[in-house]
Amino acid sequence: MADITYPLTLPDFIMGKRREQAQTYRTSQPFNGPSYIEKVTDESPVTWAVSIVCTSSIQARQFQSFLRAVNNGQPFNKNILTEEGHIEHEVRFIDMPLQPEQISTYVWKYSGLIYATKLIQPDDEIDNEELIFTWLQGADIIDNALNNLWAAS
Repeated sequence: MADITYPLTLPDFIMGKRREQAQTYRTSQPFNGPSYIEKVTDESPVTWAVSIVCTSSIQARQFQSFLRAVNNGQPFNKNILTEEGHIEHEVRFIDMPLQPEQISTYVWKYSGLIYATKLIQPDDEIDNEELIFTWLQGADIIDNALNNLWAAS
């Protein structure tokens, strides 16, 4: 993991409606018969469009200071909300949010693009996918509250 961690005093990222993830294989579209599938790589980087809304001039100055610390593509650790919950990823800005948009008197919105080399999913650590599928089918709101939400706090 990276040496720099996103400060908890700064506002959380507002993630875009969509994340983009690269395919690990390539397919051909034949005129006749089955398509040909070729594995290209094992790596599948992921990008998110993010916005950060600072609600005071102090927050905006703290965020600008953080941007100076991660300038030149320095990686940093950030908890990202995914389908699995808040998971810590090592990310970097590929489009730095350098031009804020002023929303009101002391509210600024910064927009950028972050990149992670891999989408981290805790279920990848478990070999038995049938076990995961069975648990998810039978899980109710109490299971989720005790195992995910309460453990995280």
